[in-house]
Formats: sequence, structure tokens, C-alpha cells
Amino acid sequence: MPDALRVIDFGRVTPLRSQTLWHAAAYGVSAGAPPTLSFARPSAAYVCLGYHRGLDEVDQEYCRRAGLPVYRRMVGGGPVYLDDGQLFFQICLPAGMVPASRLDALRALLEPAVTAFRATGADARLDENLEICLGDRKICGHGAGQIEGTVVVCGNLIERFDHERAAGVLAVPDKEQRAQTLDLMRRYVSATAVDPERFRASLTTAYAAALGLAPVSGSLTSAERARLAKLDERFSSEEWLAGPARTPSARPRQVKVRAGVWTFSAVSGPAWVAASVVRDVVTAARLRAPGLNGRTEAAQRAITGVSLAQVSGVLAGFGEPGRRLAAAFAAADGKRI
Repeated sequence: MPDALRVIDFGRVTPLRSQTLWHAAAYGVSAGAPPTLSFARPSAAYVCLGYHRGLDEVDQEYCRRAGLPVYRRMVGGGPVYLDDGQLFFQICLPAGMVPASRLDALRALLEPAVTAFRATGADARLDENLEICLGDRKICGHGAGQIEGTVVVCGNLIERFDHERAAGVLAVPDKEQRAQTLDLMRRYVSATAVDPERFRASLTTAYAAALGLAPVSGSLTSAERARLAKLDERFSSEEWLAGPARTPSARPRQVKVRAGVWTFSAVSGPAWVAASVVRDVVTAARLRAPGLNGRTEAAQRAITGVSLAQVSGVLAGFGEPGRRLAAAFAAADGKRI
């Protein structure tokens, strides 16, 4: 068993390197390097997409206009906006050091981050969805996966957050859904007033204590640097960015803001809906269906505050137009995002 936790502070790096550096460390840990905690801050803004997600989830034209490069990482999750107002951290461990259950592993590797937030004055908690929150607001995004024999969990200290850009980079053709997504981001995603140096020190202490390892300042090995050069090339290629082949989906466009908080837009024939959902309750809705004849606002009010399971029954009271709208709602499923 290892007795040291290698700690690497990469400092301020290019957007590309803010991804490829920790990937190189993960390959190194798989090849026998010590468990590694790393930190990095991107020097400029960019967009990062999870390995299995479609590039069509990113508004590439918006990103081109804004000068935002797009990269695909090797761990999961949807597209996210990242910039120099965020300090990234990554914990890389041999798979044999973490619980076999994915949920147990994620809990074990996020709890030290909660400890660090609390040590720096933020009353954070790990909620029932395994998200780090302050009250009901997410204050730390995270992603997890396995790279060869290394389990990786990535997170961030959000010192400031550009909600408009975070919503803008998403490919959401429906303007109403985009507006609702931005509203939910403003409500449920927050920065924290935490000193980054203190957070970095507290996180190092918390992970070292949780793992029973002594923290030791380190750097990439020569083998990891050789891997880094290959990763830079791979992550910059159009083929890698395009991602695995995917079957086109007819599912409605759904955007997750945080666990249990999401928006969607869908059509069923001539009926259209855009809605916000918080913990399975519709909190905002815009509807369009021929035949409502002035009852559109009444239908919108009727389903606001109603659970998704009850929406169809409520809309049935609006006759055939309501049933068409109910069919559009039926296509949405928060478990798929």
C-alpha cells in the first residue's frame, strides 16, 4: 500500500493543459505513481464535454463567436463552462483503494472536499444526490470516471460564476427553455467566498487524513510528461472532439442545472412545451397548442406547482389540446440527464 499522497499544484495553465495535465497524472497512477491530488486554474475560459455526451449539446457557433475552445474529457457529465474564476482539483487513486460501489466511491472521495469547504468557512454538505451544496445551491461541480486502473474524481472551487455564459454555451434552440435554464442556474448554482489558498491547503489536509497518507509535494514524472504530449495532441484533434459514434435521438432537449433541477422542451404534433422542473415539480411552464383558444395562461398556471406525475391529469381538463400537451410532457424524463 502507498504511504504518500503526491500533491501537484500545476498553477495557472492553458485551457487545454487544465485538462490534459490531470489526465496524464491519472495514467501515471495507473502505471504505479503514488495516489495524486492535483490543482490547476485555467488561464482563459473554455467549454468541456463529458466523454459519452454528444457535441450537439454544445452551441458551437456561440463558442466560436465568444472565442471559447471546446474539449472532450475522459470522465462523464454534460457540457460545462469553465474559466479562471474556478480552481480545479482532481484526486487520482488506484482502483483498489476505493470502494467497489460507484456511489460509495463517489461519497468517499467527495466527503474530504466537503470537509475542506467547511474548514474555510462555507457550511457545505454532501446532499442525498451526492452534490456539494450550500443550502439548496450547488457550489462545486464534479465529474468521476476510471482511466485504466485509476479512479478519478474532479471538482472545483467556484470563486465567481458567469451564469449567462454557462447557459449560452449550451445548444438549446428554444429561447424559452434557454431563459428558464438561465433562471435556474442563477437560483441553484453559486460561487463561494472562500480563499483559494486556504481551500487548497484544507483540501490537501482533508484528503491526506481520509486516505491515511502523508501529503508530499510532487511533479509529473518523465513518463507522465511523455503521455502529456500525446494527450495534448489527442485532445486538440477533431476526431477526439467528435466523440464516440452516437445514434441520433428523438428525445426532448433536456438540460440539467443540478441534481433534481432541470429544464426541457418538447413537441407532440402541433403542441409545444418548455418547462422547468425542481424535485419533480413543475415550477415554470410555457405552452402552445392549437385549440386552447385563450386558455393558454390558465393551463400554464394550472400545472405550475404540480408534480410531473399529475401533469397529464391536470391537462386532460383542457380537452384535446391538453392531451397533446400531456403527450409532449410524457417524453421528458429527468433520470436521462
